[in-house]
Amino acid sequence: MSRWANAVPDREQQLEIKRKAIIREAARVFNRRGSHGTTLDDVAERLGVTKTALYRYVRNKNELLYACHEEAMEIARECMDRGEAEGRTGLEKIQIGMKGYLREMIGAMGVPVLILEENALTGDDAKRIIALRDAFEKRMRRLVEEGIRDGSILPVNPKLAMFMLLGAVHWVTKWYHPDGPWTADDVADALIEMATRGLAAKPVAALSGAIHKTTVPFEHPKD
Repeated sequence: MSRWANAVPDREQQLEIKRKAIIREAARVFNRRGSHGTTLDDVAERLGVTKTALYRYVRNKNELLYACHEEAMEIARECMDRGEAEGRTGLEKIQIGMKGYLREMIGAMGVPVLILEENALTGDDAKRIIALRDAFEKRMRRLVEEGIRDGSILPVNPKLAMFMLLGAVHWVTKWYHPDGPWTADDVADALIEMATRGLAAKPVAALSGAIHKTTVPFEHPKD
């Protein structure tokens, strides 16, 4: 057995683990209340710590907002890397990548995606996040174009298709609750299957997700 197998994280690693947990929880609060309506006191209360304790990890709310966006874009990139590595066609690459991204976004850990909140960032922070977002959207359009060329996707406007997919995926954070009747896997599989079926050159005859075989009354999650 490797001597590293049972290694205990050092102080810096522990701080980074806690910082990521703060980022993810803060994103949930920002998504529910909006960045302008959320204070560090709100985040601290949700985490069960003092605002003073938060200052060990972030200097202010703007830094926390930036960290949320940056973490989300990094996870999105990793998921699309997996999609491109495992998918055989443009459509499959999109499906695998976006299912993974949605699972991460609403799963137990929760990706810190902030919906329609980019205008809360300013200066260099805004420029960096916009550059990362633009690169991700360009990648999505390229995969749609690849799918059109290989015959897996209908001739569509790649930019419009990209906006449709990302809009459907990102809005899930507004209504999904981990304590609800649907698991993150259920939602990711079903939603991406539905969203990409309209793009598929040869759509499946029936949806396969288990979520389609159940009827659950929907209740909007309480904050």
